[in-house]
Amino acid sequence: MTRIDAVDCHATIAVIGAGPAGLSTAWFLSKNGFHNVTVLEKLGQIGGLCKSLTVDGMSYDLGANYVTWAYQETLEIAEEVGATTYAEEPYTSIDIAPDGNSFTYRSLMEAVLNDPYTKSTISVWTFLWAAVRYLYIRWQLSGVIDAPDYLDKIHERPELCVDFKSWLAKQDLMPLATLFQFPITIMGYGQLDDIATPYALRYMSVRTFFPMVFGLGPVNWIIGSWPRRFTDGFQRLWERVSWRLNVRLNVNITKIERTAAGVRIDMEYPEQDLNDLKIVKDSKLYDYLVLACPLTKDVFTQLGLAPNDAEQKVNHEIKFNPYCITTFWIDMTMKAPVAPVLPLTEQGTPWAVARQFQDSGNMFTQFYTRPRDKQTGDEAIAEVKRLTKLLGGTIDTSQPRWHTFDEFTYFQHFTPDQIKTGIYADLARMQGADRTFYVGGATDFELVEPIVVYSKYIVEKHFAGGVRAA
Repeated sequence: MTRIDAVDCHATIAVIGAGPAGLSTAWFLSKNGFHNVTVLEKLGQIGGLCKSLTVDGMSYDLGANYVTWAYQETLEIAEEVGATTYAEEPYTSIDIAPDGNSFTYRSLMEAVLNDPYTKSTISVWTFLWAAVRYLYIRWQLSGVIDAPDYLDKIHERPELCVDFKSWLAKQDLMPLATLFQFPITIMGYGQLDDIATPYALRYMSVRTFFPMVFGLGPVNWIIGSWPRRFTDGFQRLWERVSWRLNVRLNVNITKIERTAAGVRIDMEYPEQDLNDLKIVKDSKLYDYLVLACPLTKDVFTQLGLAPNDAEQKVNHEIKFNPYCITTFWIDMTMKAPVAPVLPLTEQGTPWAVARQFQDSGNMFTQFYTRPRDKQTGDEAIAEVKRLTKLLGGTIDTSQPRWHTFDEFTYFQHFTPDQIKTGIYADLARMQGADRTFYVGGATDFELVEPIVVYSKYIVEKHFAGGVRAA
Protein backbone atom coordinates (compact mmCIF):
# COMPACT_ATOMS: atom_id res chain seq x y z
CA MET A 1 0.00 0.00 0.00
CA THR A 2 1.17 3.52 -0.74
CA ARG A 3 0.49 6.34 1.69
CA ILE A 4 0.12 10.03 0.87
CA ASP A 5 1.22 12.45 3.61
CA ALA A 6 0.96 16.00 2.31
CA VAL A 7 -2.39 17.37 1.14
CA ASP A 8 -2.75 20.29 -1.26
CA CYS A 9 -5.85 22.42 -0.71
CA HIS A 10 -6.46 22.21 -4.46
CA ALA A 11 -6.59 18.40 -4.35
CA THR A 12 -9.55 16.74 -6.05
CA ILE A 13 -11.47 14.49 -3.69
CA ALA A 14 -14.26 12.00 -4.44
CA VAL A 15 -16.59 11.13 -1.56
CA ILE A 16 -18.67 7.99 -2.12
CA GLY A 17 -22.00 8.24 -0.33
CA ALA A 18 -24.29 11.18 0.47
CA GLY A 19 -25.35 10.18 3.96
CA PRO A 20 -24.31 12.01 7.15
CA ALA A 21 -20.75 10.66 6.88
CA GLY A 22 -20.14 11.72 3.29
CA LEU A 23 -21.89 15.07 3.51
CA SER A 24 -20.29 16.05 6.82
CA THR A 25 -16.88 15.10 5.43
CA ALA A 26 -17.45 17.28 2.38
CA TRP A 27 -18.80 20.04 4.65
CA PHE A 28 -15.69 20.06 6.86
CA LEU A 29 -13.39 19.81 3.85
CA SER A 30 -15.08 22.90 2.44
CA LYS A 31 -14.72 24.68 5.79
CA ASN A 32 -10.99 23.97 5.63
CA GLY A 33 -10.48 25.35 2.14
CA PHE A 34 -10.93 22.21 0.04
CA HIS A 35 -13.40 23.08 -2.72
CA ASN A 36 -12.58 20.48 -5.39
CA VAL A 37 -14.73 17.92 -3.59
CA THR A 38 -17.44 15.86 -5.29
CA VAL A 39 -19.94 13.68 -3.46
CA LEU A 40 -21.14 10.73 -5.55
CA GLU A 41 -24.42 9.05 -4.54
CA LYS A 42 -25.98 6.04 -6.24
CA LEU A 43 -29.54 6.86 -5.14
CA GLY A 44 -31.77 9.67 -6.31
CA GLN A 45 -31.86 11.21 -2.83
CA ILE A 46 -29.40 12.14 -0.12
CA GLY A 47 -29.46 11.28 3.56
CA GLY A 48 -28.44 7.63 3.80
CA LEU A 49 -30.08 6.22 6.95
CA CYS A 50 -31.64 9.64 7.55
CA LYS A 51 -34.86 9.21 5.62
CA SER A 52 -37.85 11.52 6.02
CA LEU A 53 -41.35 11.59 4.58
CA THR A 54 -43.78 14.51 4.43
CA VAL A 55 -47.52 13.89 4.76
CA ASP A 56 -50.08 16.71 4.95
CA GLY A 57 -47.28 19.21 5.54
CA MET A 58 -45.79 17.28 8.47
CA SER A 59 -42.39 15.54 8.26
CA TYR A 60 -41.71 12.11 9.75
CA ASP A 61 -38.37 10.43 10.27
CA LEU A 62 -38.21 6.85 8.99
CA GLY A 63 -34.55 6.40 9.84
CA ALA A 64 -32.43 8.49 12.20
CA ASN A 65 -34.78 10.54 14.33
CA TYR A 66 -33.69 12.03 17.65
CA VAL A 67 -31.28 14.82 18.50
CA THR A 68 -29.96 14.78 22.06
CA TRP A 69 -28.05 17.37 24.07
CA ALA A 70 -24.88 15.56 22.99
CA TYR A 71 -25.39 16.50 19.31
CA GLN A 72 -23.18 19.58 19.50
CA GLU A 73 -21.50 19.31 16.07
CA THR A 74 -24.72 18.31 14.30
CA LEU A 75 -26.66 21.18 15.88
CA GLU A 76 -23.92 23.63 14.93
CA ILE A 77 -24.27 22.57 11.29
CA ALA A 78 -28.06 22.74 11.61
CA GLU A 79 -27.91 26.29 12.92
CA GLU A 80 -25.73 27.40 10.03
CA VAL A 81 -28.03 25.93 7.38
CA GLY A 82 -31.24 26.99 9.13
CA ALA A 83 -32.64 23.60 10.19
CA THR A 84 -34.82 24.02 13.29
CA THR A 85 -35.85 21.48 15.94
CA TYR A 86 -38.79 20.90 18.27
CA ALA A 87 -39.05 19.09 21.60
CA GLU A 88 -40.48 15.58 21.71
CA GLU A 89 -43.52 14.98 23.90
CA PRO A 90 -43.22 12.66 26.96
CA TYR A 91 -43.28 8.91 26.33
CA THR A 92 -45.49 6.14 27.60
CA SER A 93 -44.88 2.37 27.33
CA ILE A 94 -46.86 -0.66 26.18
CA ASP A 95 -46.98 -3.74 28.41
CA ILE A 96 -48.23 -6.75 26.44
CA ALA A 97 -49.58 -9.69 28.45
CA PRO A 98 -47.59 -12.96 28.19
CA ASP A 99 -50.39 -14.57 26.16
CA GLY A 100 -50.25 -11.68 23.67
CA ASN A 101 -54.01 -11.09 23.86
CA SER A 102 -54.13 -7.90 25.93
CA PHE A 103 -52.04 -4.88 26.86
CA THR A 104 -51.88 -1.88 29.16
CA TYR A 105 -50.31 1.55 28.86
CA ARG A 106 -48.08 2.54 31.74
CA SER A 107 -45.56 5.28 32.45
CA LEU A 108 -42.04 4.82 31.16
CA MET A 109 -40.69 5.18 34.70
CA GLU A 110 -42.89 2.31 35.87
CA ALA A 111 -41.63 0.21 32.95
CA VAL A 112 -37.92 0.82 33.60
CA LEU A 113 -38.28 -0.16 37.25
CA ASN A 114 -38.70 -3.79 36.19
CA ASP A 115 -35.51 -5.85 35.96
CA PRO A 116 -35.61 -7.63 32.55
CA TYR A 117 -33.49 -10.52 33.81
CA THR A 118 -34.87 -11.26 37.31
CA LYS A 119 -38.39 -9.93 36.55
CA SER A 120 -38.29 -8.22 39.95
CA THR A 121 -39.34 -4.63 40.71
CA ILE A 122 -36.61 -2.08 41.41
CA SER A 123 -37.20 0.67 43.95
CA VAL A 124 -37.09 4.27 42.72
CA TRP A 125 -34.24 5.08 45.08
CA THR A 126 -32.18 2.09 43.93
CA PHE A 127 -32.73 3.18 40.33
CA LEU A 128 -31.82 6.83 40.98
CA TRP A 129 -28.70 5.89 42.97
CA ALA A 130 -27.56 3.67 40.09
CA ALA A 131 -28.22 6.54 37.66
CA VAL A 132 -26.09 8.92 39.73
CA ARG A 133 -23.27 6.38 39.89
CA TYR A 134 -23.47 5.78 36.14
CA LEU A 135 -23.11 9.53 35.54
CA TYR A 136 -20.04 9.64 37.75
CA ILE A 137 -18.42 6.59 36.12
CA ARG A 138 -19.23 7.85 32.64
CA TRP A 139 -17.84 11.29 33.49
CA GLN A 140 -14.62 9.62 34.65
CA LEU A 141 -14.40 7.83 31.30
CA SER A 142 -15.15 10.94 29.22
CA GLY A 143 -11.48 11.48 28.41
CA VAL A 144 -11.39 8.01 26.87
CA ILE A 145 -14.83 7.48 25.35
CA ASP A 146 -15.56 11.01 24.10
CA ALA A 147 -12.35 11.33 22.09
CA PRO A 148 -13.09 11.07 18.34
CA ASP A 149 -10.42 8.36 17.97
CA TYR A 150 -11.45 6.45 21.12
CA LEU A 151 -11.92 3.15 19.26
CA ASP A 152 -8.41 3.30 17.82
CA LYS A 153 -7.01 2.83 21.33
CA ILE A 154 -9.81 1.04 23.15
CA HIS A 155 -8.01 -2.33 22.96
CA GLU A 156 -5.62 -0.84 25.53
CA ARG A 157 -8.55 -0.89 28.00
CA PRO A 158 -9.52 -4.59 28.05
CA GLU A 159 -11.93 -4.04 30.94
CA LEU A 160 -14.10 -2.10 28.48
CA CYS A 161 -13.84 -4.69 25.70
CA VAL A 162 -16.72 -6.76 27.07
CA ASP A 163 -20.44 -6.91 26.44
CA PHE A 164 -22.45 -4.12 28.04
CA LYS A 165 -24.44 -6.38 30.36
CA SER A 166 -21.25 -7.77 31.86
CA TRP A 167 -19.89 -4.26 32.34
CA LEU A 168 -23.12 -3.10 34.02
CA ALA A 169 -23.04 -6.10 36.35
CA LYS A 170 -19.41 -5.47 37.32
CA GLN A 171 -20.20 -1.82 38.05
CA ASP A 172 -23.31 -2.82 40.05
CA LEU A 173 -25.50 -0.90 37.59
CA MET A 174 -27.98 -3.62 36.63
CA PRO A 175 -30.95 -1.57 37.97
CA LEU A 176 -30.49 0.50 34.78
CA ALA A 177 -30.81 -2.48 32.41
CA THR A 178 -34.38 -1.81 31.21
CA LEU A 179 -33.63 1.89 30.84
CA PHE A 180 -30.73 1.06 28.51
CA GLN A 181 -32.84 -1.42 26.54
CA PHE A 182 -34.93 1.47 25.20
CA PRO A 183 -32.21 3.42 23.34
CA ILE A 184 -29.94 0.43 22.68
CA THR A 185 -31.93 -2.75 22.04
CA ILE A 186 -35.19 -1.23 20.83
CA MET A 187 -33.33 1.11 18.48
CA GLY A 188 -31.58 -1.83 16.80
CA TYR A 189 -28.12 -1.99 18.41
CA GLY A 190 -28.56 -5.45 19.92
CA GLN A 191 -29.25 -7.02 23.28
CA LEU A 192 -27.23 -5.72 26.22
CA ASP A 193 -25.27 -8.98 26.35
CA ASP A 194 -24.34 -8.58 22.66
CA ILE A 195 -23.36 -4.95 22.18
CA ALA A 196 -19.78 -4.03 23.03
CA THR A 197 -19.44 -1.68 26.00
CA PRO A 198 -17.51 1.06 24.10
CA TYR A 199 -20.48 1.52 21.74
CA ALA A 200 -23.00 1.75 24.59
CA LEU A 201 -20.85 4.18 26.54
CA ARG A 202 -20.32 6.32 23.44
CA TYR A 203 -24.09 6.45 22.92
CA MET A 204 -24.98 7.00 26.59
CA SER A 205 -22.77 10.03 27.15
CA VAL A 206 -23.29 12.35 30.13
CA ARG A 207 -25.12 14.84 27.88
CA THR A 208 -27.47 12.11 26.61
CA PHE A 209 -28.03 10.21 29.85
CA PHE A 210 -28.54 13.14 32.24
CA PRO A 211 -31.62 14.67 30.49
CA MET A 212 -33.03 11.17 29.91
CA VAL A 213 -33.26 10.54 33.67
CA PHE A 214 -33.24 13.97 35.31
CA GLY A 215 -34.65 16.21 32.57
CA LEU A 216 -37.65 17.61 34.41
CA GLY A 217 -38.80 21.04 35.62
CA PRO A 218 -35.88 23.35 36.49
CA VAL A 219 -33.40 21.13 34.61
CA ASN A 220 -35.29 21.72 31.35
CA TRP A 221 -35.32 25.46 32.02
CA ILE A 222 -31.53 25.41 32.22
CA ILE A 223 -30.46 22.98 29.47
CA GLY A 224 -33.63 22.86 27.34
CA SER A 225 -35.95 19.96 26.60
CA TRP A 226 -34.34 16.82 25.18
CA PRO A 227 -34.54 14.81 23.00
CA ARG A 228 -35.60 16.88 20.02
CA ARG A 229 -36.46 16.26 16.38
CA PHE A 230 -35.79 18.29 13.25
CA THR A 231 -38.93 20.18 12.25
CA ASP A 232 -38.63 19.20 8.59
CA GLY A 233 -37.11 15.78 9.27
CA PHE A 234 -33.51 14.60 9.69
CA GLN A 235 -33.09 14.03 5.96
CA ARG A 236 -33.99 17.68 5.28
CA LEU A 237 -31.03 18.76 7.40
CA TRP A 238 -28.70 16.92 5.05
CA GLU A 239 -30.54 18.27 2.01
CA ARG A 240 -29.81 21.77 3.29
CA VAL A 241 -26.16 20.80 3.76
CA SER A 242 -25.99 19.37 0.24
CA TRP A 243 -27.13 22.69 -1.27
CA ARG A 244 -23.74 24.11 -0.31
CA LEU A 245 -21.73 21.23 -1.72
CA ASN A 246 -21.10 19.55 -5.07
CA VAL A 247 -23.33 16.47 -4.90
CA ARG A 248 -24.17 14.22 -7.85
CA LEU A 249 -27.12 11.83 -7.50
CA ASN A 250 -28.05 8.70 -9.46
CA VAL A 251 -24.39 7.91 -10.11
CA ASN A 252 -23.61 4.31 -10.98
CA ILE A 253 -19.92 3.68 -10.32
CA THR A 254 -18.68 0.86 -12.53
CA LYS A 255 -14.98 0.83 -11.66
CA ILE A 256 -12.50 2.45 -9.27
CA GLU A 257 -8.78 2.08 -9.92
CA ARG A 258 -6.17 3.35 -7.47
CA THR A 259 -2.76 4.12 -8.93
CA ALA A 260 0.28 6.25 -8.11
CA ALA A 261 -1.21 8.95 -10.34
CA GLY A 262 -4.53 9.09 -8.53
CA VAL A 263 -7.91 7.41 -8.21
CA ARG A 264 -9.75 6.89 -11.49
CA ILE A 265 -13.53 6.44 -11.24
CA ASP A 266 -15.59 5.21 -14.15
CA MET A 267 -19.26 6.09 -13.77
CA GLU A 268 -22.63 6.40 -15.45
CA TYR A 269 -25.30 8.97 -14.64
CA PRO A 270 -28.45 10.39 -16.24
CA GLU A 271 -28.29 13.75 -17.95
CA GLN A 272 -31.47 15.56 -18.95
CA ASP A 273 -31.91 18.31 -21.52
CA LEU A 274 -35.57 19.36 -21.37
CA ASN A 275 -37.42 16.18 -22.36
CA ASP A 276 -34.33 14.36 -23.58
CA LEU A 277 -32.89 11.97 -20.97
CA LYS A 278 -29.69 10.09 -21.71
CA ILE A 279 -27.17 8.03 -19.75
CA VAL A 280 -23.70 9.53 -19.82
CA LYS A 281 -20.57 7.44 -19.33
CA ASP A 282 -17.73 9.35 -17.74
CA SER A 283 -14.29 8.76 -16.25
CA LYS A 284 -12.57 11.15 -13.85
CA LEU A 285 -9.25 11.16 -12.02
CA TYR A 286 -9.20 12.26 -8.36
CA ASP A 287 -6.35 12.72 -5.93
CA TYR A 288 -8.15 11.09 -3.00
CA LEU A 289 -11.04 8.76 -2.34
CA VAL A 290 -13.28 8.87 0.75
CA LEU A 291 -15.48 5.81 1.27
CA ALA A 292 -18.54 7.02 3.19
CA CYS A 293 -20.78 4.10 2.24
CA PRO A 294 -21.58 1.05 4.39
CA LEU A 295 -18.78 -1.51 4.22
CA THR A 296 -21.09 -4.36 3.27
CA LYS A 297 -19.66 -7.67 2.10
CA ASP A 298 -20.27 -6.77 -1.54
CA VAL A 299 -19.36 -3.08 -1.45
CA PHE A 300 -16.01 -3.49 -3.23
CA THR A 301 -17.59 -5.65 -5.90
CA GLN A 302 -20.37 -3.11 -6.41
CA LEU A 303 -17.85 -0.30 -6.78
CA GLY A 304 -15.55 -2.28 -9.05
CA LEU A 305 -12.75 -1.63 -6.57
CA ALA A 306 -10.03 -4.19 -5.84
CA PRO A 307 -9.62 -4.19 -2.03
CA ASN A 308 -6.18 -4.32 -0.48
CA ASP A 309 -5.36 -6.87 2.22
CA ALA A 310 -6.30 -4.58 5.13
CA GLU A 311 -9.64 -3.72 3.54
CA GLN A 312 -10.39 -7.37 2.95
CA LYS A 313 -9.73 -8.20 6.60
CA VAL A 314 -11.97 -5.47 8.01
CA ASN A 315 -14.66 -6.09 5.44
CA HIS A 316 -14.67 -9.81 6.23
CA GLU A 317 -15.05 -9.29 9.98
CA ILE A 318 -17.61 -6.48 10.15
CA LYS A 319 -21.10 -7.32 11.44
CA PHE A 320 -24.54 -5.81 10.69
CA ASN A 321 -27.97 -5.72 12.32
CA PRO A 322 -30.90 -5.43 9.90
CA TYR A 323 -33.64 -3.08 11.10
CA CYS A 324 -37.15 -2.33 9.84
CA ILE A 325 -39.41 0.71 9.90
CA THR A 326 -43.04 0.13 8.90
CA THR A 327 -45.67 2.88 8.61
CA PHE A 328 -49.42 2.91 8.22
CA TRP A 329 -52.16 5.51 8.57
CA ILE A 330 -54.02 4.10 11.58
CA ASP A 331 -57.19 5.21 13.33
CA MET A 332 -56.51 4.56 17.02
CA THR A 333 -55.91 6.32 20.32
CA MET A 334 -52.42 6.45 21.82
CA LYS A 335 -51.56 7.73 25.29
CA ALA A 336 -48.45 9.52 24.00
CA PRO A 337 -46.66 10.06 20.66
CA VAL A 338 -43.97 7.46 21.44
CA ALA A 339 -44.44 4.10 23.16
CA PRO A 340 -41.73 1.44 23.52
CA VAL A 341 -42.86 -2.13 24.20
CA LEU A 342 -41.56 -3.03 27.67
CA PRO A 343 -40.88 -5.72 28.73
CA LEU A 344 -39.52 -6.53 25.30
CA THR A 345 -41.37 -9.09 23.24
CA GLU A 346 -39.56 -11.60 21.03
CA GLN A 347 -37.34 -10.39 18.21
CA GLY A 348 -39.29 -9.91 14.98
CA THR A 349 -42.21 -8.18 16.71
CA PRO A 350 -42.49 -4.36 16.85
CA TRP A 351 -40.56 -2.93 19.79
CA ALA A 352 -41.74 0.69 19.55
CA VAL A 353 -44.66 2.66 18.14
CA ALA A 354 -44.38 6.35 17.26
CA ARG A 355 -46.86 8.92 16.06
CA GLN A 356 -45.38 12.37 15.61
CA PHE A 357 -47.75 15.35 15.62
CA GLN A 358 -50.45 13.25 17.27
CA ASP A 359 -51.96 16.37 18.85
CA SER A 360 -52.48 17.82 15.34
CA GLY A 361 -54.77 14.95 14.38
CA ASN A 362 -52.03 12.93 12.70
CA MET A 363 -52.63 9.19 12.35
CA PHE A 364 -49.41 8.37 10.50
CA THR A 365 -47.88 5.66 12.69
CA GLN A 366 -44.36 4.20 12.70
CA PHE A 367 -43.34 0.76 13.98
CA TYR A 368 -39.75 -0.16 14.81
CA THR A 369 -38.76 -3.81 14.40
CA ARG A 370 -35.52 -5.77 14.70
CA PRO A 371 -36.35 -8.69 12.35
CA ARG A 372 -35.64 -12.30 13.16
CA ASP A 373 -33.14 -14.22 11.08
CA LYS A 374 -34.66 -14.96 7.66
CA GLN A 375 -37.85 -13.09 8.56
CA THR A 376 -39.36 -11.68 5.36
CA GLY A 377 -40.73 -8.19 4.94
CA ASP A 378 -44.26 -9.56 4.64
CA GLU A 379 -43.80 -11.43 7.93
CA ALA A 380 -42.55 -8.28 9.66
CA ILE A 381 -45.53 -6.32 8.32
CA ALA A 382 -47.87 -9.07 9.54
CA GLU A 383 -46.49 -8.58 13.06
CA VAL A 384 -47.18 -4.85 12.77
CA LYS A 385 -50.77 -5.54 11.75
CA ARG A 386 -51.13 -7.96 14.67
CA LEU A 387 -49.98 -5.31 17.15
CA THR A 388 -52.21 -2.71 15.52
CA LYS A 389 -55.24 -4.95 16.04
CA LEU A 390 -54.25 -5.56 19.66
CA LEU A 391 -54.00 -1.80 20.26
CA GLY A 392 -57.51 -1.36 18.83
CA GLY A 393 -56.37 0.37 15.67
CA THR A 394 -57.78 0.23 12.15
CA ILE A 395 -55.43 0.63 9.20
CA ASP A 396 -56.64 3.06 6.54
CA THR A 397 -55.98 1.38 3.18
CA SER A 398 -57.58 4.06 1.01
CA GLN A 399 -55.57 5.24 -1.96
CA PRO A 400 -54.29 8.59 -0.62
CA ARG A 401 -52.88 7.11 2.56
CA TRP A 402 -49.18 6.33 2.86
CA HIS A 403 -47.76 2.93 3.70
CA THR A 404 -44.01 2.31 3.74
CA PHE A 405 -41.67 -0.51 4.63
CA ASP A 406 -37.91 0.00 4.85
CA GLU A 407 -35.33 -2.56 5.91
CA PHE A 408 -31.99 -0.92 6.59
CA THR A 409 -28.52 -2.42 6.53
CA TYR A 410 -27.81 -1.17 10.01
CA PHE A 411 -25.23 -0.91 12.79
CA GLN A 412 -21.82 -1.70 11.35
CA HIS A 413 -19.96 -3.14 14.33
CA PHE A 414 -17.54 -5.66 15.77
CA THR A 415 -17.77 -8.04 18.71
CA PRO A 416 -16.10 -7.29 22.07
CA ASP A 417 -13.42 -9.89 21.30
CA GLN A 418 -12.70 -8.34 17.90
CA ILE A 419 -12.37 -4.92 19.53
CA LYS A 420 -10.06 -6.36 22.19
CA THR A 421 -7.71 -7.69 19.49
CA GLY A 422 -7.36 -4.21 17.96
CA ILE A 423 -9.60 -4.28 14.89
CA TYR A 424 -10.14 -0.51 15.13
CA ALA A 425 -6.40 0.09 15.37
CA ASP A 426 -6.14 -1.85 12.09
CA LEU A 427 -8.84 0.36 10.58
CA ALA A 428 -7.08 3.52 11.78
CA ARG A 429 -3.86 2.40 10.07
CA MET A 430 -5.81 2.08 6.83
CA GLN A 431 -6.60 5.81 6.78
CA GLY A 432 -4.74 7.41 3.87
CA ALA A 433 -3.31 4.18 2.49
CA ASP A 434 -3.80 3.80 -1.28
CA ARG A 435 -5.13 7.40 -1.34
CA THR A 436 -8.24 6.22 0.53
CA PHE A 437 -10.01 7.33 3.70
CA TYR A 438 -12.96 5.82 5.54
CA VAL A 439 -15.77 7.53 7.46
CA GLY A 440 -19.20 6.45 8.64
CA GLY A 441 -20.70 3.89 10.97
CA ALA A 442 -17.92 1.36 10.41
CA THR A 443 -15.32 3.72 11.86
CA ASP A 444 -17.20 4.82 14.97
CA PHE A 445 -20.61 4.14 16.50
CA GLU A 446 -23.45 4.20 13.97
CA LEU A 447 -25.20 7.27 15.32
CA VAL A 448 -25.27 10.61 13.51
CA GLU A 449 -23.34 12.72 16.03
CA PRO A 450 -20.38 10.33 16.46
CA ILE A 451 -20.24 9.93 12.69
CA VAL A 452 -20.13 13.72 12.20
CA VAL A 453 -17.51 14.12 14.94
CA TYR A 454 -15.35 11.43 13.36
CA SER A 455 -15.66 12.98 9.89
CA LYS A 456 -14.44 16.28 11.31
CA TYR A 457 -11.56 14.49 13.04
CA ILE A 458 -10.45 12.76 9.82
CA VAL A 459 -10.57 16.02 7.87
CA GLU A 460 -8.62 17.94 10.49
CA LYS A 461 -6.01 15.22 11.04
CA HIS A 462 -5.40 14.00 7.51
CA PHE A 463 -6.30 16.99 5.35
CA ALA A 464 -6.42 20.34 7.16
CA GLY A 465 -3.40 19.50 9.32
CA GLY A 466 -1.25 19.11 6.26
CA VAL A 467 -2.69 21.80 3.99
CA ARG A 468 -0.22 23.63 1.81
CA ALA A 469 -1.19 26.11 -0.87
CA ALA A 470 -0.04 25.35 -4.41
